[in-house]
Amino acid sequence: MRRADLAKRVAVLVVTAVVVLAIAGAGATVEPDTEPSPIPDTTEYAPSNVVPEQIPATGTISPDASAADGTGTVLIDDAHNNRFSRSDIEPLVDALVRVGYTVEFYTGGDLAANLRDADAFLVVDPSSEFAPGDVDDVRTFTGRGGRLVMVGEPTRVAVSSGLLGTSISTQESQLTSLASEYGMSIDTRYLYNQETADGNYKHVVAESTGRGDLDGVDRTAMYTAAAVTVHRGTTLLETTANTQKSPQSDVSGRFPVAATKGNALLVGDKTFMSSGRYNVADNEAFLAYMVEFLVAGDYDPPPEPDDGATATPGDRSTTTEGRSATTGA
Repeated sequence: MRRADLAKRVAVLVVTAVVVLAIAGAGATVEPDTEPSPIPDTTEYAPSNVVPEQIPATGTISPDASAADGTGTVLIDDAHNNRFSRSDIEPLVDALVRVGYTVEFYTGGDLAANLRDADAFLVVDPSSEFAPGDVDDVRTFTGRGGRLVMVGEPTRVAVSSGLLGTSISTQESQLTSLASEYGMSIDTRYLYNQETADGNYKHVVAESTGRGDLDGVDRTAMYTAAAVTVHRGTTLLETTANTQKSPQSDVSGRFPVAATKGNALLVGDKTFMSSGRYNVADNEAFLAYMVEFLVAGDYDPPPEPDDGATATPGDRSTTTEGRSATTGA
């Protein structure tokens, strides 16, 4: 390579380096034309704001004993593949026993015969519908002074696994045939609230409407609850504002979760009365109301047939699958 060519190339490199350094230096001293964008306020996403505060669990179920006459029987339905465990109903059963009532389970047979000596009938989350004849028996029962309490749930998705793989099924509270006879129904969607809840958006808070005789009930906590509907009845509890149904919809507001009509009571959640939830907020006061509602029943059965026929005794059982009639076990 000739010296002249080498000199030219060195000169080009030097000039290029000088230009780059000049541009970099100029850029370092240029002032921005505008103020930097402020950091957006996202305090609503802070953990303390995203997760609602958990409500303390205190209190005991103390129903007014004067609502009962000291003796009586509450019959609990266990003939429609009902989905409840000992812990789901134990606090309620214990409270009934404390006011002098006997708790028995209906496991099948002649429902009218089983109801004959009962004062109230409790139906918790059945997975099969009541047959028309059984619905008629319950209607006769409440029409003659007996009390009916129905407790349902929104539709749930159950995942089970076995030798053939995993299967997914839906579980619905089959209360349509029975509840509709009283102008009542329960929704299939669960309620949620991202502003007011018991530690989880599904654990909605429900407040007393001021209607009905709910002494000592201000607010309750419901867990995976469904809205209920009643025609010409009384709404007892409704969720706080901005509650929504899932799947998410554009409609939000307050939804009824407990209502009465005559001698029937419908509640859209069963977990609130379980051993781990019964004393959250005013749940124990609402359970005391349910006990008083049940024991206020005074069924006057129709007269026995006078043609010498003997009524079918049915299958009235005080124990079923390890459940005790007097201890809730």
